[in-house]
Amino acid sequence: NANIALRSGDRWLHSLPLYHVGGLSILFRCLLAGATVALPQHETPLGEAIAGLGATHVSLVSTQLSRLLRGAADLTALEAVLMGGGPVPHSLVDAAFSRGLPVHTSYGLTEMASQVTTTPPGASLEELRTAGRVLPNREVSISVRGEILVRGETLFAGYVEGGGLDRPLDAGRWFHTGDLGELDESGYLRVRGRLDNLFISGGENVQPEEIEEALCRLEGVDEAVVVPVPDEEFGARPVAFVRTDGGVRDLSRELEPVLPQFKIPISFHPWPEEARRGMKADRAALLERAWRLRS
Repeated sequence: NANIALRSGDRWLHSLPLYHVGGLSILFRCLLAGATVALPQHETPLGEAIAGLGATHVSLVSTQLSRLLRGAADLTALEAVLMGGGPVPHSLVDAAFSRGLPVHTSYGLTEMASQVTTTPPGASLEELRTAGRVLPNREVSISVRGEILVRGETLFAGYVEGGGLDRPLDAGRWFHTGDLGELDESGYLRVRGRLDNLFISGGENVQPEEIEEALCRLEGVDEAVVVPVPDEEFGARPVAFVRTDGGVRDLSRELEPVLPQFKIPISFHPWPEEARRGMKADRAALLERAWRLRS
């Protein structure tokens, strides 16, 4: 709450599930500030819920923000839009910034009790294209291979396993997140993707999130997930699932100015709405689907 002002008269829309740390955090923030948790009716469109309940604050993932920006709801009462659940495409940040939405980008994980970094109020567009700076009582380090390491007072006690707690920390008491990132000279964190999403194509490293970011900058593309499929010549090649405001088209030529040839997906498929796990895309399900489509 020190980074995002929250007062007793404010209303934070409960827009994320309670089984996600982002949703649970809304309760704690409002409890600490004496603010109101605004509970929308089930399946009420997000824009209607914000306007109808007089929400001043809202927590969103990228998909929710994309849908909100396409709507016509009055968002002028919003004082803070906290983004989480994964890196926010730059194109989406740009669109929200141009609309004047008070966006805060962030990086967090359940093991650190939600946020680790957040952008401050009034952040510039360039700052909003990062995940923000490290919050108090937390530390961030980048390993030699580019992995984000975290520690601090908010770090979890461990995973419950076999009647005990397993807390997998290295010798320096750092928790390895499995996320790739970098800290710039001003202390802003940039998240690049997941270590376990990386694959090799023709001897070259391919980070799917880089391709997804490029796809989301294209006109009409709201969401994208890239997964590898086996290839006899290159070992693996990328394919893309895209959610658009129209039919799926071949986006290869549109990607040529911004990506090397080995990173351009060899095929594009429509987004299957059932391939979602909670608030995030289910990469495992999409990978299985891509393999079936290739067989």
